[in-house]
Amino acid sequence: MTAAELITNHIPSLHSTDTVQFALNIMQDNQVAELPLLDNNQKYIGLIHEEDMEDADKNTTVETYLQTGKPVQVNPGDFFLVPLKIMQQRKLSLLPVVNEEGELTGVITREELLQAASQYNSASVPGGVIILQMSPNSFYISEIGRIVESNNARIIHLNTWTDASTGELMVAIKVNKTDILDILASFERYQYNVLRYFGENLSEDELKVNYDHLMNYLNI
Repeated sequence: MTAAELITNHIPSLHSTDTVQFALNIMQDNQVAELPLLDNNQKYIGLIHEEDMEDADKNTTVETYLQTGKPVQVNPGDFFLVPLKIMQQRKLSLLPVVNEEGELTGVITREELLQAASQYNSASVPGGVIILQMSPNSFYISEIGRIVESNNARIIHLNTWTDASTGELMVAIKVNKTDILDILASFERYQYNVLRYFGENLSEDELKVNYDHLMNYLNI
């Protein structure tokens, strides 16, 4: 899934002669905190941020509030994880997609990215999530798969990342059933460290803790 596939064109762009009040009105109407700014040649030159105009004279032009530096943008062919990372790191409500000619082809909003992340992580498919912690040298995907399959289940999504503070490998797997107690028991029998899990037969407190951890995982 590429950035081009997530584009929306219903959010207007700004021009140098537009006023702060005009920009704020558009942001409010579209529930976004940024808007792309185009130059006189209709080329993208950067984002205008709502927070930069909070105390501004509403009759001044938006060009005054264009931040210096390289404009924030992604290419149409970028895999969706690229805009996901940029928007998460910069806390953006939208991200411009710009082609090689510098032309704005559209923007990606949080809603499009959330839907893409949901599809990528099989979030819409019923199932349980198990997060394992281990040494990188102990990661054998074939063994993890056999343990899951021995309990009449299969892995429908797997992702890994490294805990920067410990160097340990984190392995998140989603399986195609929600009652995962038998799978958890098997991992513990094989001496895997089950850090978190998300499925049925959990207490309300456990569900909240594991849900919060899962959301943090999706946001990294």
